[in-house]
Amino acid sequence: MKLEKLYEKNIGKIKVVFGIIASIACLCLFSLSDVQAAKEQSASGSSSRGLKVGVVDLNNVFEKYEKRKTFDAQLKEQEKQYQKIVNDKKKELVSLNEKIQLLDLGSEARKRDEETFEKKNMELESYAKFAEKNIMRKYKDYFGSLYTEVCKEVEDIGKREQYDLIIKKEEPELQSGGISELQFKVGIKTVLYHSESIDMTNQVIDTLNKKYSETGKGK
Repeated sequence: MKLEKLYEKNIGKIKVVFGIIASIACLCLFSLSDVQAAKEQSASGSSSRGLKVGVVDLNNVFEKYEKRKTFDAQLKEQEKQYQKIVNDKKKELVSLNEKIQLLDLGSEARKRDEETFEKKNMELESYAKFAEKNIMRKYKDYFGSLYTEVCKEVEDIGKREQYDLIIKKEEPELQSGGISELQFKVGIKTVLYHSESIDMTNQVIDTLNKKYSETGKGK
């Protein structure tokens, strides 16, 4: 009798344990089913949405971006100022050379002016190199900053409007240059065809110009 009671007692505990295990197994299966269903639903949603692609003509963006026009005007004004200084120095040298030609050969006055001429000529060459280098550096810096700004705007639009891919397109000028230049232009062309519906160039231009206008055109 004692053995029978002990057996019945153990059988009861075993049934409880198996019941708990069965419940846990059901919960795990249910959870896995939910995860799988969620993945399938996500994949189905992505597939039904399709790949969203856009193209941007960066040359057109740079050409029509108002900030670019402002920078161009500023740099051209700086270039004009440098050129005026160079021209003034050249005129001074021409005037000094004319004076030298009127002086006697070997005279102390002529030697003195000739030394001054050589010194001023070296100053002119040095200044001309400085001006050219400074202008080129400013063009490089401002173009780099504009390129970074444009790319950032394209990226922001892409993230905001859930684009999967945005490609740069170019329309090279094929009428000018030699055969090697023509081959290079053809080689760098990346987009051979695209639907007008995916061209987001004007959207990028409008967004950039609107932001630039709202900031008081850099003031």
